[in-house]
Amino acid sequence: MSKSIQAGIDGLPGDEQADRRVHGGPDMAIYAYACSHYDRWIAEFPEHAGLWGSGALGENLAMHGWEETDVCIGDIVRVGGAILQVTRPRKPCFKLALRFDDLRLPRRLVETGRCGWYYRVLEPGAIAEGDEAVLLERLHPEWCIRRVNDLSIQPDADPTELRKMAALPELAGNWRAQVQAAALAGEAAARNTAFREFIVLKTIDESATIRSFELAPADGGGIPAAQPGQHLVISAQADGRKMSRPYSISAIANGHLQISVKRETGGFSEWLHTRVKAGDRLNVLGPRGSFQLESTSGLPLVLISAGVGITPMIAMLQAATTNNGARIVPKGVSFIHCARDSSHHAFRAKLADIRARHPSVSFHTRFSRPGAEDRIGVTHDSVGRVDRDLIHRTIALLGACNVYICGPIAFMANVSRWIGEIEQSGIRVMTEAFVPSGAAASADRKRRPDHARVSFARSARSLEMNGSGSLLDLAESEGLPVVSDCRSGTCGACAARVISGEVGYDFEPVAPMNDGEALLCCGFPLSEKLVLDL
Repeated sequence: MSKSIQAGIDGLPGDEQADRRVHGGPDMAIYAYACSHYDRWIAEFPEHAGLWGSGALGENLAMHGWEETDVCIGDIVRVGGAILQVTRPRKPCFKLALRFDDLRLPRRLVETGRCGWYYRVLEPGAIAEGDEAVLLERLHPEWCIRRVNDLSIQPDADPTELRKMAALPELAGNWRAQVQAAALAGEAAARNTAFREFIVLKTIDESATIRSFELAPADGGGIPAAQPGQHLVISAQADGRKMSRPYSISAIANGHLQISVKRETGGFSEWLHTRVKAGDRLNVLGPRGSFQLESTSGLPLVLISAGVGITPMIAMLQAATTNNGARIVPKGVSFIHCARDSSHHAFRAKLADIRARHPSVSFHTRFSRPGAEDRIGVTHDSVGRVDRDLIHRTIALLGACNVYICGPIAFMANVSRWIGEIEQSGIRVMTEAFVPSGAAASADRKRRPDHARVSFARSARSLEMNGSGSLLDLAESEGLPVVSDCRSGTCGACAARVISGEVGYDFEPVAPMNDGEALLCCGFPLSEKLVLDL
């Protein structure tokens, strides 16, 4: 038998914890893993056969005859002279992918439930190879590690079950915090069909024209689950009338969501910039939208933006450079952004931080009109606008990849066209727009009445509508549940049957509709009385 080693409150000597904020602390003193899993890993990933074996995943204890279905939260176990207690499953970080040079492994460890588990040390003592692990007490037989792992990664997990898990006194504190946040998010999702009041925690000037607003639920509940790229619909009584607009999410945290708004002369954005401050309240609907970061393939990722189009991209970039055990880190990330100059370049500090921590990410910043103090190689990489040559140089050699584009309509159309010229299969392009690409103003605008009465038959509501906004804005401002996604007349999700009256459009929708239907996101009452089957 090999020499024994002393297990203490902070783990085993010689196994110092590199990052105690995330990976360390007494609740994660000793990591145990089932020896039986390695045959399964070899079968699934034979290309790594030379690496698989006890200790390959960084475990302190390689255990025979114990698996995640046999081990429960709170189990008290004697190993040698030490008494240990099970605290939580493992959720791996990107370092596992680096060890095997395989981006799939962190996600597979979680998906398969072959995650291993952590112990806290209740009584220090000596442990040696060959010592028998003896179960002394089982406190929660219904909460095995496999169940805890699987429930924690379910996107639609029952909040009641999550709260039961979080109530286990023996559960590791950092895992409890994650579970409680997931429970709050699940409960918030149930209320996601109606506006909800959020408090403005603080505002942040990101550039000369873009300001961020950190928002948290006023009821103290959790934020709804959000995906990088999605948007929120913000509603408020602005200058004497109800207004609502969609704004992309620029940051997602456990306790808040952040939107970033470009100030435009007149309208809702200017009101937000000039009137809204920390402590104020806004009505929030969402998150929603199909413009979302794909996080399962591991394909190279290209993010291309101009101006305020950087807003959803910064959320995507942050997610793509943070492995949470449930998403696959892309094989490579390229970030292209065009701004007027450094004063109009939003999120400079965040981008600099990501650049410093992730040298593998390729950045290219182009200024269209650099200021007197701007310097190539310091504030930006080139001058002009994003053009065909830059797009081809970035994407042509990548092969199959995921490309996301956000910015002015003409910008997105040009970039999409240039990408289409590249003779390479597997390039997936997603664009973000709250109006459809190439949309032209409809002739209906000239006939729009100043006032109209809109009745929603099934909801038994009749509302006055002035000469601005869409039918979707009107319905949402009154809390009526409406299915919607693109808000641009392209997906058709918000189609509703017209019972009587006539609907006009700000721009011609492209989504197919059945006879007698109208799209609410870009429609308005063309007649003074309109009745919808909603």
